[in-house]
Amino acid sequence: MNFESIINMAKGAKKAEKGEKPEKSQSELRASLETKFKSLKPSLQEGIKEYEQALKDDVFEDQEGEVEGAGEARKEALQKKLSALFDRAEKMKDKLDSKELLSQVTPEISTTYTRPDGKAETISMNIEQKLQDFLSFYQKTNIDLPTDFEQTILDIWDKNQTEIEQAIEQNGFDDMLIVPGDIPLPELADKLKMESGNWTSSNFTEGGGFAGAVSQNTEFVRIVLVHKTKELTERPELNSTLNTKGQDVKLDQALTLEDYLIFQKKYFEETGKHLDETKYTWLATKSGARLVGSAWLAVKRELYVDARDLTDRDDSLGVRPARCFF
Repeated sequence: MNFESIINMAKGAKKAEKGEKPEKSQSELRASLETKFKSLKPSLQEGIKEYEQALKDDVFEDQEGEVEGAGEARKEALQKKLSALFDRAEKMKDKLDSKELLSQVTPEISTTYTRPDGKAETISMNIEQKLQDFLSFYQKTNIDLPTDFEQTILDIWDKNQTEIEQAIEQNGFDDMLIVPGDIPLPELADKLKMESGNWTSSNFTEGGGFAGAVSQNTEFVRIVLVHKTKELTERPELNSTLNTKGQDVKLDQALTLEDYLIFQKKYFEETGKHLDETKYTWLATKSGARLVGSAWLAVKRELYVDARDLTDRDDSLGVRPARCFF
């Protein structure tokens, strides 16, 4: 056993006594980085194959009925995707070849998700970039944050990095929400209004409205993994949830109303569009004995918040899966 191993064992034992996560040795960190580096190879091979096939099939040529330059836009998008993969692989290789000490906290996670159709997709998330993005978002929406918000989020990321990576790899989550804890729901609903505001059903009002709605774990600062998809029908993983009964919704694997309000507003800020204009989403929030659901009413330009019986089901009502870490 070398000197580094002895020191790390001692540090690990001391951290374990305090209930903290033990630090990994440099050899363990390098082994983990090498595994991630090797995991990029299938995605690179698939991307190159896709590009070569697109060239053969004239995918990069403008098709009949398309605006001029549509084919070139597809070519640039695919080239950008491949360049990002190569850059990521190159950075990992440089780090592996260098003598520099590897950090215990890795700001970026990059892993491969295999879609239901068998195609591989590389998904990357950078906590530092996302954190700055959400800090600006909350400043713009006048939502007050606790003084230790940034450090709490970084601690959550550090503590749960392995589990976050596994959740992405298994479920294809391609975006995250960074959410403050203990913000009253009526305050969130008011500050995150869009266009004509919020419209609530009589069932939701009967359960106490925003003030009476109940969600679990919203008192905690948290990271929530989501699919950045406008409609449930646009991804097979979400489309398959349509026609789910309220009683069958797994509340620990779905968005709360608090998270959904933030997701809706953030998505609108980034795209100018709204989530769920064609279908409704069950949420992990109770309104009396009923379960809350929500969607965007395009005609009225309002967010619709409803509450339905747990036995209700129809082919317009599904779930947006999520994983929460706090």
